[in-house]
Amino acid sequence: MNYTVLPGPDLPQMSNDGYINSTELLNDGGVIVEVDAYPTAKPGDYINLYWDGRFSASQYIDDPDRFSWPWTVIIAAGEAPDGPHQAYYTVTDVAQNPSASPISPAVVDRNHTEGLPPPRFPDANVNNVITYNSVIANSGTHIHVPFTSGIFAIGNTAYVYWRELDSYGNTVPGSEVNFTHVIESKDMSNGFEVLVPAPYITLIQTFATAQAWYSIVPPDDEAQSSQNATVTVDMTGTASYPAPYIPAGNDGWIDCSEIMADGIEVTVPGNSQFVAGGLVTVFWQGFDASGASLPDAGFQLSHTLSANDVLQGFSVTVPTEFILPIGIGYADAWYQASAPSVPGFSAVKTVEVDSEHCTLLPAPVFPDALDDGVIDSAEVEADSGTTMTISYPDMRAGDIVTAFWFGYNSSPASPLPDTSWTQTRTLTSQEAQAQQALFHIAAAFITPIGNGYAQGRYQVMFENGGIASSASQTAAVNVHEAQQLQMSCSTGAPWFDPTVYVRPMNQVTLSGPPGADVILSLPDSSDAFFYPDGTNVTTLRLDETGRGAIQVYCFSTGGITVYAWMLTNPAVNATANMAFTEWLNGNGELKQYGFSTGAIADGKSLCSVYLKTDPSSQAQQARLVLQDPTSARIITSGTQQAWVDISLYHAGSFDVIDSAPEVVNFTLSLPDYSSAYAVGSLTFSLFSALQHL
Repeated sequence: MNYTVLPGPDLPQMSNDGYINSTELLNDGGVIVEVDAYPTAKPGDYINLYWDGRFSASQYIDDPDRFSWPWTVIIAAGEAPDGPHQAYYTVTDVAQNPSASPISPAVVDRNHTEGLPPPRFPDANVNNVITYNSVIANSGTHIHVPFTSGIFAIGNTAYVYWRELDSYGNTVPGSEVNFTHVIESKDMSNGFEVLVPAPYITLIQTFATAQAWYSIVPPDDEAQSSQNATVTVDMTGTASYPAPYIPAGNDGWIDCSEIMADGIEVTVPGNSQFVAGGLVTVFWQGFDASGASLPDAGFQLSHTLSANDVLQGFSVTVPTEFILPIGIGYADAWYQASAPSVPGFSAVKTVEVDSEHCTLLPAPVFPDALDDGVIDSAEVEADSGTTMTISYPDMRAGDIVTAFWFGYNSSPASPLPDTSWTQTRTLTSQEAQAQQALFHIAAAFITPIGNGYAQGRYQVMFENGGIASSASQTAAVNVHEAQQLQMSCSTGAPWFDPTVYVRPMNQVTLSGPPGADVILSLPDSSDAFFYPDGTNVTTLRLDETGRGAIQVYCFSTGGITVYAWMLTNPAVNATANMAFTEWLNGNGELKQYGFSTGAIADGKSLCSVYLKTDPSSQAQQARLVLQDPTSARIITSGTQQAWVDISLYHAGSFDVIDSAPEVVNFTLSLPDYSSAYAVGSLTFSLFSALQHL
């Protein structure tokens, strides 16, 4: 996977005005971060979302085509104080190749009062226009923040923001940048200036409007914000080029193992706007962890384009001497094309850098293999998997640890299918005190190995900055993959009335050998049928994780037994029961409702809530709210509340998933009518004991 195809995460609350205020934080429960479907999504991808460099959430993607994109994460308001923030995500595929998205900046300004005077653009001409020539002359453009008595105090923090808007008023991707400035004594009369680098200005080819504003945050007090200042940006006759690649930073980091003796490679892609013989200058600038520019980590190199460079691109090497001074920080890379190529700058590529943690961390330990070097069937069965123990010097609460496991037969260069496992989590204070973290690898990732080997390793993003990887640990694996089948059913859905525009359903969830074909059957005497087949016998193929699911509807109330057996081995079978019920009476305009419950807590299996109103009802929407605390989410919104339009068909439904076994209380209501509501609870559980012969 190539990081260049990953888009940055979206921050929909910023789309209208460029910041997130207190009302949005309150209404949405925090900062909304969305990850849209990316072009290279494959089954088994493992996504990690990071907010301000801290791990926030993870998600396995079993089937990208059926996954409910965008993946939505809510960052708690307490994790988003006033000021600038960053969001990005990483993707680890089944071959454990990591990729990192670009960083999406976020701005939180709870009480955006606009009471302070606007900033100024000293480099704009008399018509308030910033030209390309001005950008070249000033290596960007300056923003001047004027002195304001009362709020300007030595030690106060000022945040300055810049973005460009297209002709539709939308933010130009990649143009957002912010600056942090601590007010000094010299600022107390004339204010201060910040420099917006050229790549954040030249992302449009003709005209655009740029917007700048600032906020000042006194210690232990609320931020005060300025009015917006606007300026016209005229880049007529220029080009906007894509960011360069940094192959060593594919996972978002350049660590010690990737800093070669001669340096780091930066690749400029070919472009039809290049002209052979023209100059392209590549820039590299390092920053420390606080964001301060490091003079000793600044480098630039001009390259004369050949005909092949125009088509294929080219690479330059940033010498090690301009990387090592960064220590733990980050670097920006970009390039500038000059005539006879179409003149212009590229977007910026940012990569984290750690040139200090240059020693491998201790390899993980497999306790089950300590006695004889082998993880065997009995040990896997006793623990429903095996444990990886991770310990390294100075473990701290807040360290982000990602553990990896895969199996192979003869060479680790040839991993076995269905054995790749990855998990990321933030260490707790208890783990830091014990100087030990335990990761559990489920049996599903071990049994496909049979008689072979497993390799484990881990990576740590340190709470106090930097990254390091461990040595690998290998253990022999000797397991017999016994065929077995589990089945569980949700239950309680109302019966299906074809005159009502909603089809209540219970769900069957299966677990067994990956790729196995399973026959499912319903009693001939029942009114129950599989959806969407409309038959009482169907075949289901389990996915690469051994999971499968199908829904059932019924034209009458009563209990239904579901039978399942493997196509190639009918002796491996399972049964489970479900029930269909009468509709429940609601209140007021909410005529009737019902729900299915008892789904598996795997983040995929469904509990569902259904409702219907009178055909004459004027209700426009129905709302479902899941009561905190819960990890359950409504699929359509990705959050704990959602709406459905019932104005046309007077019926609706909501599907709910959960990754934790728990009881989830809900309130179903019609917002147009205060008395129209109902309450209930949904149960999510783990698979019961194996049901097989």
